[in-house]
Amino acid sequence: MNLLVIIAVVAAVVALNHFVGAWAGFIAVIVFIAAFAVLRRADILMLRGNGIYNKGDRKKGLELMEKAYNTGKLKGTMAVYYSYCLIRENMNGKAVEVLDKYIAEGKGTKADICRAKHNKAIVLWKEGRLDEAFDIMKEAHAELPATDTYGTLGLLYLDKAKADPSMAEEAESFLKEAYDYNADDRSIADNMGTWYLERGSLDEAAEVYATLLKTPQPSPTPYYRYALVLEKKGDYEDAEDMLNKALRCSFTGVTVIKREDVTSALERVENEYEREAGE
Repeated sequence: MNLLVIIAVVAAVVALNHFVGAWAGFIAVIVFIAAFAVLRRADILMLRGNGIYNKGDRKKGLELMEKAYNTGKLKGTMAVYYSYCLIRENMNGKAVEVLDKYIAEGKGTKADICRAKHNKAIVLWKEGRLDEAFDIMKEAHAELPATDTYGTLGLLYLDKAKADPSMAEEAESFLKEAYDYNADDRSIADNMGTWYLERGSLDEAAEVYATLLKTPQPSPTPYYRYALVLEKKGDYEDAEDMLNKALRCSFTGVTVIKREDVTSALERVENEYEREAGE
């Protein structure tokens, strides 16, 4: 419908300019721009909000995204992205509201609905509802396997294996499958490294993290995990360096560790380093 309106306005502009004159054509252009702004208001607000959010003014950016959402015309991909930004800001209740409505309507593309289920699984996991998160994430991954689903489902497999050791074999198989799928992905590599770390396979864990961190990462998690590996190997100086790098990263609502985890580990490693130096 929007495309037909735009075509009609363009045709009118051309006709008026030809038969009536330049002024009428100019006025028609103004009308066209106004009509376009009304029809695409949700998209315009969302794009503005996203730009402001990514520049660091998260509050104002989210306010514009909310206005876009409240028009009732925000399209699938953008609605799902809005929910992700809400999760990043720990606004989980609002995120679930957006996601449940979108999933229930069932009007989005297969990819967008899978992304919505993915985001909902993240919220459920954050709320401690591991089994529910795992089930919905497995469903989303089965429908549309991708790097993101491998990463999040792998994270959930780690927790499931901790809660139920009988799942260890299945979890390890999935994590290795994910690593073969995309070893360059931060989440996938971190899951694999964490698996090795938790089982005492320190050389394997170190190899995974050393490879990943050849490229600077925006998340503190791999730096923190690698520091734990180095600490267990007795390399306190490099562990301290990794933890300081972790603290220079941003911590958001989707970061799987807390800043306090890093500061606590840094204090411990500094003490161990000083003790070793004094011996």
